[in-house]
Amino acid sequence: MKVKPFGIIPSIAIIILTVGLVNHVLIVPILLSDAKRDAWMAVIFAFIVILPWTAIPFFNLLKKLNHQRFDKWLKDRIHPVLAWIIIGYFLLVLFLVGSETLIVTSSWTGTTYLPNTPTYVVAFVFLALCLYAACMGLRTIAFMSCLLVPLVVLLGDFVMSTNMPHKDYRYLLPMLEFGFSPVVRASINCMTAFSELFMLLFMQHHLKKSFKRWHLMLLIVFLGVLAIGPLTGAISEFGPLEAEKMRYPAFAQWRLVSIGRYFEHVDFFAIFQWLSGALIRVSLTIYLILEFNPLSRLRHKWIVPALLAVLFGGMAAYWTNHMIEYRLIIGFGFRYFGVATMSLIVAIYAISFLKKRRVRS
Repeated sequence: MKVKPFGIIPSIAIIILTVGLVNHVLIVPILLSDAKRDAWMAVIFAFIVILPWTAIPFFNLLKKLNHQRFDKWLKDRIHPVLAWIIIGYFLLVLFLVGSETLIVTSSWTGTTYLPNTPTYVVAFVFLALCLYAACMGLRTIAFMSCLLVPLVVLLGDFVMSTNMPHKDYRYLLPMLEFGFSPVVRASINCMTAFSELFMLLFMQHHLKKSFKRWHLMLLIVFLGVLAIGPLTGAISEFGPLEAEKMRYPAFAQWRLVSIGRYFEHVDFFAIFQWLSGALIRVSLTIYLILEFNPLSRLRHKWIVPALLAVLFGGMAAYWTNHMIEYRLIIGFGFRYFGVATMSLIVAIYAISFLKKRRVRS
């Protein structure tokens, strides 16, 4: 797919909305379930691992790619079959990321503000919007992100500051109440969210300029703040026991917001926040799958989007009616996919020191 190059800031906006949704919303109940009142500490533990991983292997790998397509760069250094196995793993992760977002968003929509609308209708309408955005191209997704990020961040600051009278930070103590094990377990789940930074490897050949190390460092710090904010907010506002029982703690914090004596029920802002992140997140995963899948050179270009629509729609239609089982599967996935992705990035960084393969004529 030919894409007119765009700058660093739009790509950062994409990552903030894409990874920010999982850090700020989706992973919060998982961390609270694992580490209780120490869930916020899990983000710090994960940050200690993610920061050097981003600064050394990930940044240097981005630098070595030098705006070359990731799959082509891999095939120049290792056997094409092995290269396709690696690309296949990342495409699988992208599919799971997109389908997870679609499933959780549809379920949340049905349980909050559209209870009388069938979840499969919500899923298919939202999927159609995401498919349209993906087919419009990465540049469209990037500039949509630039428009949405300031509003999403502003609303996040608004709910945080408005709820200050409801917060009691003594609920964060005592620290390490149940020892290190729950925090370490939760930090592994948290690293899975941060590891989604790998999407930059599949986007970097569309950028005008290369990432600097400090760009990535600031991005990681910002994503860390996005994760700590709703965790400390949920614990300090509802207490660790109630926060752990909540299905959507980040959304519940909006229910407490009131402006003066007469202006309440502003949780519709949370709908805008969530759907902004979900739209960019699902659209990006669909676009990257369309660009890097082995069927992208088919003569009939509609085949792969149609196949993705069936797969995403089928997953959403089924799992939105089996959310208990789905949460068990997601808990398993969060525990292992992050470590696997980070380890694979380190292995690919080691591959980057290999010379280009000589192709026999």
